Amino acid sequence: MTTDSFAPGSTVTAWLAPNLLDDFDPVLRRLLGGAQHFVKQADGRWRPQGCQLGLARCFEFSDLLSPVAR
Repeated sequence: MTTDSFAPGSTVTAWLAPNLLDDFDPVLRRLLGGAQHFVKQADGRWRPQGCQLGLARCFEFSDLLSPVAR
Protein backbone atom coordinates (compact mmCIF):
# COMPACT_ATOMS: atom_id res chain seq x y z
CA MET A 1 0.00 0.00 0.00
CA THR A 2 1.28 3.46 -0.88
CA THR A 3 0.95 6.52 1.32
CA ASP A 4 0.42 9.94 -0.20
CA SER A 5 2.08 12.47 2.09
CA PHE A 6 2.22 15.26 -0.51
CA ALA A 7 0.48 18.62 0.04
CA PRO A 8 -1.88 20.07 -2.61
CA GLY A 9 0.14 21.90 -5.26
CA SER A 10 3.06 19.45 -4.98
CA THR A 11 4.54 18.22 -8.24
CA VAL A 12 5.89 14.74 -8.93
CA THR A 13 7.76 13.53 -12.00
CA ALA A 14 7.29 10.06 -13.46
CA TRP A 15 8.56 8.08 -16.44
CA LEU A 16 6.99 5.13 -18.21
CA ALA A 17 9.06 1.96 -18.08
CA PRO A 18 10.90 1.68 -21.44
CA ASN A 19 9.39 -1.72 -22.21
CA LEU A 20 5.87 -0.25 -21.93
CA LEU A 21 6.60 2.26 -24.69
CA ASP A 22 7.01 -0.53 -27.26
CA ASP A 23 3.23 -0.97 -27.43
CA PHE A 24 2.60 2.66 -28.44
CA ASP A 25 2.53 4.21 -31.90
CA PRO A 26 5.95 5.77 -32.77
CA VAL A 27 4.54 9.31 -32.49
CA LEU A 28 3.13 8.62 -29.03
CA ARG A 29 6.42 6.99 -27.98
CA ARG A 30 8.21 10.29 -28.55
CA LEU A 31 5.55 12.25 -26.64
CA LEU A 32 5.34 9.85 -23.69
CA GLY A 33 8.98 8.76 -23.56
CA GLY A 34 10.20 11.64 -21.44
CA ALA A 35 9.39 12.82 -17.96
CA GLN A 36 5.73 13.46 -17.18
CA HIS A 37 4.85 15.96 -14.44
CA PHE A 38 1.78 15.65 -12.20
CA VAL A 39 0.29 18.15 -9.72
CA LYS A 40 -1.67 17.23 -6.61
CA GLN A 41 -5.16 18.78 -6.60
CA ALA A 42 -6.95 20.19 -3.55
CA ASP A 43 -9.29 17.16 -3.53
CA GLY A 44 -6.30 14.78 -3.18
CA ARG A 45 -6.26 13.51 -6.77
CA TRP A 46 -3.34 14.01 -9.18
CA ARG A 47 -3.56 15.62 -12.63
CA PRO A 48 -1.04 15.83 -15.49
CA GLN A 49 0.67 19.23 -15.39
CA GLY A 50 -0.32 21.32 -18.40
CA CYS A 51 -2.40 18.48 -19.90
CA GLN A 52 -0.57 19.00 -23.23
CA LEU A 53 -2.23 15.95 -24.78
CA GLY A 54 -5.70 16.72 -23.45
CA LEU A 55 -5.25 14.00 -20.83
CA ALA A 56 -7.06 15.77 -18.03
CA ARG A 57 -8.14 12.56 -16.28
CA CYS A 58 -7.17 12.65 -12.62
CA PHE A 59 -5.92 9.60 -10.74
CA GLU A 60 -5.26 8.48 -7.19
CA PHE A 61 -1.72 8.24 -5.79
CA SER A 62 -2.26 4.51 -5.23
CA ASP A 63 -2.68 4.11 -9.02
CA LEU A 64 1.08 4.62 -9.37
CA LEU A 65 3.12 1.44 -9.44
CA SER A 66 5.73 1.46 -6.66
CA PRO A 67 6.27 5.24 -6.29
CA VAL A 68 9.74 6.14 -5.04
CA ALA A 69 10.60 9.38 -3.26
CA ARG A 70 13.74 11.04 -4.65
